[in-house]
Amino acid sequence: MRKLFFAALFGIMLSSGEIMADNVKQPLNENGLYIKGVCKAIASSPDGYVYVLTRDKRLIRIDYDGDQKEIAIPFNKEIKSEDDYFCDMAVDTKTAYFCGYNYSSILALDVNNPKELKAMNLSYENKPINPMIISRNIDGWCLKDFDFRTFKVDKKGQMTLLPDSTEVVLDKKCQSVIVEQPVFTEEGKTIFPKKVFKEDKSVRWVAPEAEAPKQVTSIEYLGFDIDRSLDVYLVKAASGELDTEVTIYAVNNTNNSIVSKKVIPNSSLNFIMRYCKLTTDGSIIAVYADPQNPDEQFILKKFELKGIEPPNKG
Repeated sequence: MRKLFFAALFGIMLSSGEIMADNVKQPLNENGLYIKGVCKAIASSPDGYVYVLTRDKRLIRIDYDGDQKEIAIPFNKEIKSEDDYFCDMAVDTKTAYFCGYNYSSILALDVNNPKELKAMNLSYENKPINPMIISRNIDGWCLKDFDFRTFKVDKKGQMTLLPDSTEVVLDKKCQSVIVEQPVFTEEGKTIFPKKVFKEDKSVRWVAPEAEAPKQVTSIEYLGFDIDRSLDVYLVKAASGELDTEVTIYAVNNTNNSIVSKKVIPNSSLNFIMRYCKLTTDGSIIAVYADPQNPDEQFILKKFELKGIEPPNKG
Protein backbone atom coordinates (compact mmCIF):
# COMPACT_ATOMS: atom_id res chain seq x y z
CA MET A 1 0.00 0.00 0.00
CA ARG A 2 2.84 2.40 0.88
CA LYS A 3 4.51 1.74 -2.50
CA LEU A 4 1.22 2.35 -4.31
CA PHE A 5 0.78 5.64 -2.46
CA PHE A 6 4.21 6.97 -3.45
CA ALA A 7 3.77 5.75 -7.03
CA ALA A 8 0.49 7.67 -7.28
CA LEU A 9 2.08 10.76 -5.72
CA PHE A 10 4.98 10.59 -8.18
CA GLY A 11 2.54 10.40 -11.12
CA ILE A 12 0.63 13.46 -9.90
CA MET A 13 3.83 15.48 -9.49
CA LEU A 14 5.13 14.47 -12.90
CA SER A 15 1.87 15.38 -14.65
CA SER A 16 1.84 18.81 -13.03
CA GLY A 17 5.50 19.47 -13.87
CA GLU A 18 6.58 19.91 -10.25
CA ILE A 19 9.46 17.47 -10.62
CA MET A 20 10.68 18.87 -13.92
CA ALA A 21 10.57 22.41 -12.53
CA ASP A 22 13.45 21.57 -10.17
CA ASN A 23 16.08 21.68 -12.91
CA VAL A 24 15.93 17.96 -13.67
CA LYS A 25 17.83 17.37 -16.88
CA GLN A 26 15.51 16.77 -19.82
CA PRO A 27 16.05 17.49 -23.54
CA LEU A 28 14.30 20.58 -24.84
CA ASN A 29 11.66 19.46 -27.35
CA GLU A 30 7.90 19.53 -27.95
CA ASN A 31 7.27 17.81 -24.61
CA GLY A 32 8.46 20.94 -22.86
CA LEU A 33 10.54 21.93 -19.87
CA TYR A 34 8.83 23.24 -16.74
CA ILE A 35 10.48 26.38 -15.37
CA LYS A 36 9.58 28.16 -12.15
CA GLY A 37 8.55 31.82 -12.20
CA VAL A 38 6.68 34.19 -14.50
CA CYS A 39 8.15 34.30 -18.00
CA LYS A 40 8.92 37.69 -19.54
CA ALA A 41 11.05 36.75 -22.55
CA ILE A 42 12.84 33.98 -24.44
CA ALA A 43 15.74 34.08 -26.89
CA SER A 44 18.35 31.86 -28.52
CA SER A 45 22.02 32.43 -29.24
CA PRO A 46 24.11 31.43 -32.28
CA ASP A 47 26.02 28.90 -30.16
CA GLY A 48 22.90 26.83 -29.52
CA TYR A 49 21.73 28.01 -26.10
CA VAL A 50 18.17 29.00 -25.26
CA TYR A 51 17.68 31.76 -22.69
CA VAL A 52 14.65 32.39 -20.50
CA LEU A 53 14.02 35.61 -18.57
CA THR A 54 11.61 35.70 -15.63
CA ARG A 55 9.82 38.68 -14.16
CA ASP A 56 12.01 38.60 -11.04
CA LYS A 57 15.10 38.97 -13.27
CA ARG A 58 16.28 35.38 -13.28
CA LEU A 59 18.17 34.61 -16.47
CA ILE A 60 18.29 30.88 -17.23
CA ARG A 61 20.51 29.37 -19.92
CA ILE A 62 19.46 26.00 -21.30
CA ASP A 63 21.64 23.80 -23.48
CA TYR A 64 20.60 21.22 -26.08
CA ASP A 65 20.38 18.42 -23.50
CA GLY A 66 18.19 20.45 -21.17
CA ASP A 67 20.86 21.39 -18.62
CA GLN A 68 19.90 24.67 -16.94
CA LYS A 69 22.24 27.32 -15.55
CA GLU A 70 20.96 30.39 -13.75
CA ILE A 71 22.83 33.63 -14.46
CA ALA A 72 22.43 36.38 -11.88
CA ILE A 73 21.44 39.81 -13.18
CA PRO A 74 23.02 42.42 -10.90
CA PHE A 75 20.73 44.90 -9.17
CA ASN A 76 22.38 48.29 -9.68
CA LYS A 77 21.63 51.93 -10.40
CA GLU A 78 20.02 51.12 -13.75
CA ILE A 79 17.26 49.20 -11.97
CA LYS A 80 15.21 51.64 -9.91
CA SER A 81 13.21 49.01 -8.07
CA GLU A 82 12.41 45.32 -8.13
CA ASP A 83 9.17 46.17 -9.95
CA ASP A 84 11.07 47.62 -12.92
CA TYR A 85 10.97 44.38 -14.87
CA PHE A 86 12.35 43.87 -18.38
CA CYS A 87 9.94 43.39 -21.29
CA ASP A 88 12.09 41.55 -23.82
CA MET A 89 15.62 40.36 -24.55
CA ALA A 90 17.96 39.36 -27.36
CA VAL A 91 21.22 37.43 -27.04
CA ASP A 92 24.40 36.70 -28.95
CA THR A 93 27.28 34.43 -28.03
CA LYS A 94 28.61 36.72 -25.30
CA THR A 95 25.91 39.16 -24.24
CA ALA A 96 22.26 39.33 -23.24
CA TYR A 97 20.47 42.57 -24.13
CA PHE A 98 17.37 43.71 -22.25
CA CYS A 99 14.80 46.42 -22.77
CA GLY A 100 11.84 47.64 -20.72
CA TYR A 101 9.25 50.37 -20.62
CA ASN A 102 10.92 52.15 -17.69
CA TYR A 103 14.37 52.16 -19.30
CA SER A 104 15.15 54.41 -22.25
CA SER A 105 18.19 52.27 -22.95
CA ILE A 106 19.54 48.92 -24.04
CA LEU A 107 20.88 47.09 -21.00
CA ALA A 108 23.72 44.64 -21.69
CA LEU A 109 25.00 41.78 -19.54
CA ASP A 110 28.09 39.67 -20.20
CA VAL A 111 26.65 36.16 -19.70
CA ASN A 112 30.06 34.67 -18.95
CA ASN A 113 31.04 37.39 -16.47
CA PRO A 114 27.76 38.87 -15.19
CA LYS A 115 29.17 41.44 -12.79
CA GLU A 116 27.80 44.62 -14.35
CA LEU A 117 24.69 45.68 -16.22
CA LYS A 118 25.82 48.24 -18.79
CA ALA A 119 23.40 50.77 -20.28
CA MET A 120 23.35 52.38 -23.73
CA ASN A 121 21.03 55.36 -23.32
CA LEU A 122 18.64 56.08 -26.17
CA SER A 123 16.69 59.09 -27.38
CA TYR A 124 14.90 60.06 -30.56
CA GLU A 125 14.50 63.71 -31.50
CA ASN A 126 15.96 64.55 -28.09
CA LYS A 127 13.20 62.66 -26.28
CA PRO A 128 13.51 59.39 -24.36
CA ILE A 129 11.65 56.37 -25.72
CA ASN A 130 9.90 53.47 -23.98
CA PRO A 131 11.26 50.31 -25.65
CA MET A 132 9.13 47.18 -25.35
CA ILE A 133 10.63 44.70 -27.86
CA ILE A 134 14.22 44.14 -28.96
CA SER A 135 16.01 42.07 -31.60
CA ARG A 136 19.68 41.71 -32.55
CA ASN A 137 21.10 42.09 -36.08
CA ILE A 138 24.52 42.41 -37.68
CA ASP A 139 24.35 46.22 -37.60
CA GLY A 140 23.18 46.51 -34.00
CA TRP A 141 19.64 46.20 -32.72
CA CYS A 142 16.04 46.87 -33.62
CA LEU A 143 13.50 48.18 -31.10
CA LYS A 144 9.74 48.64 -31.03
CA ASP A 145 8.49 51.15 -28.48
CA PHE A 146 5.27 51.71 -26.56
CA ASP A 147 3.97 53.91 -29.41
CA PHE A 148 4.44 51.04 -31.92
CA ARG A 149 7.33 52.81 -33.62
CA THR A 150 10.19 50.65 -34.89
CA PHE A 151 13.78 51.88 -34.71
CA LYS A 152 17.08 50.60 -35.99
CA VAL A 153 19.87 51.25 -33.46
CA ASP A 154 23.52 51.12 -34.45
CA LYS A 155 26.37 50.11 -32.15
CA LYS A 156 26.93 53.74 -31.11
CA GLY A 157 23.32 54.18 -30.09
CA GLN A 158 22.25 56.24 -33.11
CA MET A 159 18.57 55.66 -33.88
CA THR A 160 16.80 55.54 -37.25
CA LEU A 161 13.00 55.50 -37.45
CA LEU A 162 11.82 52.75 -39.79
CA PRO A 163 8.61 52.77 -41.89
CA ASP A 164 5.28 52.31 -40.16
CA SER A 165 4.35 48.70 -39.35
CA THR A 166 7.95 47.46 -39.68
CA GLU A 167 8.49 44.22 -37.79
CA VAL A 168 11.06 44.28 -34.98
CA VAL A 169 13.00 41.50 -36.76
CA LEU A 170 14.72 42.67 -39.95
CA ASP A 171 15.46 40.47 -42.97
CA LYS A 172 18.82 39.00 -44.03
CA LYS A 173 19.84 42.34 -45.59
CA CYS A 174 18.87 44.26 -42.43
CA GLN A 175 15.92 45.81 -44.25
CA SER A 176 12.36 46.36 -43.09
CA VAL A 177 9.71 43.65 -43.24
CA ILE A 178 6.36 45.46 -43.23
CA VAL A 179 3.11 43.70 -42.35
CA GLU A 180 -0.18 44.96 -43.72
CA GLN A 181 -2.36 46.37 -40.94
CA PRO A 182 -6.08 45.67 -40.33
CA VAL A 183 -8.58 48.03 -41.92
CA PHE A 184 -11.71 49.04 -40.00
CA THR A 185 -14.63 49.92 -42.25
CA GLU A 186 -17.44 52.36 -41.49
CA GLU A 187 -19.80 49.41 -41.26
CA GLY A 188 -17.82 48.07 -38.29
CA LYS A 189 -16.18 45.26 -40.26
CA THR A 190 -12.50 44.43 -39.86
CA ILE A 191 -10.44 43.51 -42.92
CA PHE A 192 -7.50 41.51 -41.60
CA PRO A 193 -3.97 41.51 -43.10
CA LYS A 194 -2.70 38.95 -45.58
CA LYS A 195 0.24 40.74 -47.23
CA VAL A 196 3.82 41.31 -46.17
CA PHE A 197 5.82 44.05 -47.92
CA LYS A 198 9.47 44.78 -48.59
CA GLU A 199 11.11 48.07 -47.66
CA ASP A 200 10.41 49.40 -51.19
CA LYS A 201 6.68 48.63 -50.60
CA SER A 202 6.62 45.74 -53.10
CA VAL A 203 4.84 42.58 -51.98
CA ARG A 204 7.14 40.18 -50.17
CA TRP A 205 4.68 37.38 -49.34
CA VAL A 206 0.95 36.74 -49.13
CA ALA A 207 -0.33 34.49 -46.35
CA PRO A 208 -2.60 31.63 -47.45
CA GLU A 209 -6.30 31.86 -46.76
CA ALA A 210 -7.38 30.14 -43.56
CA GLU A 211 -9.85 27.30 -43.69
CA ALA A 212 -13.39 28.67 -43.25
CA PRO A 213 -14.87 29.86 -41.00
CA LYS A 214 -11.47 31.02 -39.76
CA GLN A 215 -9.68 33.98 -41.33
CA VAL A 216 -6.14 35.29 -40.98
CA THR A 217 -6.02 37.76 -38.08
CA SER A 218 -2.31 38.56 -37.76
CA ILE A 219 1.10 37.92 -39.29
CA GLU A 220 4.48 38.12 -37.56
CA TYR A 221 7.89 37.85 -39.20
CA LEU A 222 10.06 35.57 -37.04
CA GLY A 223 13.22 35.93 -39.08
CA PHE A 224 15.48 34.38 -41.67
CA ASP A 225 16.78 30.82 -41.53
CA ILE A 226 20.28 31.34 -42.93
CA ASP A 227 21.12 27.65 -43.41
CA ARG A 228 18.09 27.03 -45.61
CA SER A 229 17.56 30.54 -47.07
CA LEU A 230 14.00 30.66 -45.78
CA ASP A 231 11.82 33.40 -44.34
CA VAL A 232 9.80 32.22 -41.35
CA TYR A 233 6.39 33.67 -40.45
CA LEU A 234 3.90 33.13 -37.64
CA VAL A 235 0.31 33.42 -38.86
CA LYS A 236 -2.73 33.44 -36.60
CA ALA A 237 -6.20 32.59 -37.84
CA ALA A 238 -9.51 32.56 -35.97
CA SER A 239 -13.26 32.90 -36.30
CA GLY A 240 -13.76 33.96 -32.67
CA GLU A 241 -11.83 34.57 -29.48
CA LEU A 242 -11.40 30.95 -28.41
CA ASP A 243 -10.41 29.12 -31.59
CA THR A 244 -7.13 30.79 -32.57
CA GLU A 245 -4.87 28.59 -34.70
CA VAL A 246 -1.15 29.35 -34.98
CA THR A 247 0.78 28.19 -38.06
CA ILE A 248 4.50 28.60 -38.69
CA TYR A 249 5.36 28.94 -42.39
CA ALA A 250 8.87 28.50 -43.82
CA VAL A 251 8.94 30.30 -47.17
CA ASN A 252 11.38 30.08 -50.06
CA ASN A 253 13.05 33.48 -50.19
CA THR A 254 13.40 33.46 -53.97
CA ASN A 255 9.94 32.44 -55.22
CA ASN A 256 7.78 32.85 -52.07
CA SER A 257 6.63 29.24 -52.14
CA ILE A 258 5.81 27.54 -48.83
CA VAL A 259 8.45 24.89 -48.16
CA SER A 260 7.09 23.73 -44.82
CA LYS A 261 4.41 24.60 -42.29
CA LYS A 262 3.65 23.52 -38.74
CA VAL A 263 0.67 24.19 -36.51
CA ILE A 264 1.72 24.89 -32.91
CA PRO A 265 -0.38 25.60 -29.82
CA ASN A 266 -1.48 29.17 -29.15
CA SER A 267 0.02 30.58 -25.97
CA SER A 268 -2.13 31.52 -23.01
CA LEU A 269 0.66 33.34 -21.16
CA ASN A 270 -0.09 36.86 -19.99
CA PHE A 271 2.22 39.87 -20.02
CA ILE A 272 4.77 38.57 -22.52
CA MET A 273 5.70 40.54 -25.62
CA ARG A 274 6.77 37.63 -27.86
CA TYR A 275 6.01 34.09 -26.78
CA CYS A 276 7.43 32.48 -29.95
CA LYS A 277 10.81 33.00 -31.63
CA LEU A 278 12.99 31.52 -34.35
CA THR A 279 16.29 30.02 -33.22
CA THR A 280 19.55 30.15 -35.11
CA ASP A 281 19.28 26.44 -36.00
CA GLY A 282 15.93 27.01 -37.73
CA SER A 283 13.70 25.56 -35.01
CA ILE A 284 10.99 27.35 -33.05
CA ILE A 285 10.93 28.01 -29.30
CA ALA A 286 7.74 29.00 -27.52
CA VAL A 287 6.47 29.34 -23.95
CA TYR A 288 3.12 28.36 -22.45
CA ALA A 289 1.33 28.62 -19.15
CA ASP A 290 1.40 25.53 -16.96
CA PRO A 291 -2.30 24.57 -16.82
CA GLN A 292 -1.83 23.03 -13.37
CA ASN A 293 0.07 25.92 -11.81
CA PRO A 294 0.01 29.00 -14.08
CA ASP A 295 1.04 31.51 -11.39
CA GLU A 296 4.16 29.61 -10.33
CA GLN A 297 5.72 28.10 -13.45
CA PHE A 298 5.57 27.92 -17.23
CA ILE A 299 6.49 25.50 -20.02
CA LEU A 300 9.22 26.03 -22.61
CA LYS A 301 8.91 24.02 -25.82
CA LYS A 302 10.98 23.58 -28.96
CA PHE A 303 9.44 22.68 -32.33
CA GLU A 304 11.34 21.38 -35.34
CA LEU A 305 10.21 22.38 -38.82
CA LYS A 306 10.42 18.95 -40.42
CA GLY A 307 10.77 18.23 -44.11
CA ILE A 308 12.51 21.45 -45.05
CA GLU A 309 14.89 21.24 -48.02
CA PRO A 310 17.15 24.08 -49.21
CA PRO A 311 15.41 26.09 -51.96
CA ASN A 312 16.49 25.49 -55.54
CA LYS A 313 19.02 28.02 -56.71
CA GLY A 314 19.07 29.62 -60.10
